[in-house]
Amino acid sequence: MDSRSVLTRAATAGTKKVLGPIVLAVDAAYVVPLATALRSIAENNTRAWPLNIHIIYEGINDETKRRVFDSLPKDSAVIQWHLIDTISLAGEFSTRPGVSKMTFSRIVLPRFLPATCSRVLYLDGDILVLNGLEDLWNIDLGDAVIGAVPDYCLDSVASNGRSPKSSLRVERYFNAGVLLIDLAKWRNERISERALEYLDRFPTAEYSDQDALNAVCDGKWKVLEHTWNFQFDPSQMIASTALEQKLAIVHFVTYVKPWKPGSLSPNVALYDTFRSRTRFALTRRDRVHGALKRVGSRLLARSALLRAAWAWTKSIMRTHVLTSAKSIGEPRSEWTEAKQEYHGTSRDEDRAVRRY
Repeated sequence: MDSRSVLTRAATAGTKKVLGPIVLAVDAAYVVPLATALRSIAENNTRAWPLNIHIIYEGINDETKRRVFDSLPKDSAVIQWHLIDTISLAGEFSTRPGVSKMTFSRIVLPRFLPATCSRVLYLDGDILVLNGLEDLWNIDLGDAVIGAVPDYCLDSVASNGRSPKSSLRVERYFNAGVLLIDLAKWRNERISERALEYLDRFPTAEYSDQDALNAVCDGKWKVLEHTWNFQFDPSQMIASTALEQKLAIVHFVTYVKPWKPGSLSPNVALYDTFRSRTRFALTRRDRVHGALKRVGSRLLARSALLRAAWAWTKSIMRTHVLTSAKSIGEPRSEWTEAKQEYHGTSRDEDRAVRRY
């Protein structure tokens, strides 16, 4: 594994810290949500500036790193970049459709932090922070290895004695998108090693590293309030809920992501309030393109005839793109990109939209 680290900016001396290290893990496909999540963290935690941010990454070039950093308010953060090779880490492990192998990197995140670091806050990239995180950071974990919020779907499955495909048996099941970790206990309990051993036994575990972490942390995690990792259905508009319940972290856990072009998420406007202040803000052309895609997606969701016609059209387009690319000897990555451009709304988002 390549654990090369890059420091983006030096910290300001003498600053009182109310938050410790925050870790995120993303690949190039999640650069926009990364910048947006970091912006939301910075704007809502000014007392903790400069924030101590660690990003485990793959496939992100130096220019993009600079754009991410420049998306934050001046002097708001120190960012250290840690390169990881997911193929060597998790090449034989499977994930659900649409989930990157970067998900496995949170299993080994202590490797990227100094041994003197006693606590860390891990956050998924598909979140927004809407309130201060100081109270979360200061939660007493007692004897627990981690603090986490129960998964809004799978916790009830575990409680009823049923489990994902991995034959997992746990008392409660947490969502691993927000983890407050006691690193000393994590290391003493060999959580990283045992989680990887679990995946060696169950390489096709339905929820991948999340299953593994639930298995090895069973009975050793503290239940946190839902406000620290609010998960919700794709049709739910969360702006008013966030105010009423004083939500600190909202987590876009479904395939309906608000940053995707033409997304049918009802939370696109909320998300854009933060994205618009990053170096990845939507242009006027992006907004028009997204609006047209949303109109088309809504029409497709309401009409079986249109869906059938669009499926036939995409099939013809894909065949044309593939044939053209092969005939001129283009690398597979180029015609794959072109082919994906024709796909429009993903099948998973189509299904979610039809439930609206």
